[in-house]
Amino acid sequence: MDNQIQHHIIYVHGFNSSPGSFKALQLKAFVEQNQLDLQYHSPMLSHWPEKAMDALEDLLEQIKADDQAAGKITRILLVGSSLGGFYSTYLMARYPGLKAVLINPAVFPQELLPAYLGLNENLYTGEQYELTQDHMQQLRKLHMAEPACTQNIKVLLQTDDEVLDYRRAENYYRQADVQVIEGGDHGFQNFEHHFTTLLDFAGISYPDKLTMPEEDEVLKLRALV
Repeated sequence: MDNQIQHHIIYVHGFNSSPGSFKALQLKAFVEQNQLDLQYHSPMLSHWPEKAMDALEDLLEQIKADDQAAGKITRILLVGSSLGGFYSTYLMARYPGLKAVLINPAVFPQELLPAYLGLNENLYTGEQYELTQDHMQQLRKLHMAEPACTQNIKVLLQTDDEVLDYRRAENYYRQADVQVIEGGDHGFQNFEHHFTTLLDFAGISYPDKLTMPEEDEVLKLRALV
């Protein structure tokens, strides 16, 4: 049965981030170094929430179509960081078969991001754009009053997140599996310590001995993104 299942991990990056973020590359390097039996995806998302969601939904549909054509059963784990956690929460309601691990997720970005209205620059691509009230309106449309399918959601929070109050996420996702970790920061320190947690939650098998990518190996991947 297992050989009929195709596992996927989709890393959903956050605000002003990209597939070139350290966490995204670190997870990609881990998957490749250990030759895990899964397909890894990390799409570049628009700063426009509606366009970002369209891209994610298109990816989900393409993955399902490709697997169906190959006679495979699709299993997808979303790994959403910050704003990516917000997007992943919306997708969980739209696609009940998904699972998601959310890392310091933004619960109410429509309340946080007005502080950044005006000229912005993506930290990795250098793209400059104007963050407007139209962005906030699109975020409001994506906000879920309560998260759906919480049995398929795991949330990792660090208490010293300097951007988000972890207690808001702890309360919002209270019906899900929430792990609160003392210390850390918004970037989520020691992300690699939780890689097997991601795999276990998704039901993805892995060898007894795993190797963790060194920082220089991760950074080399940035040139390829």
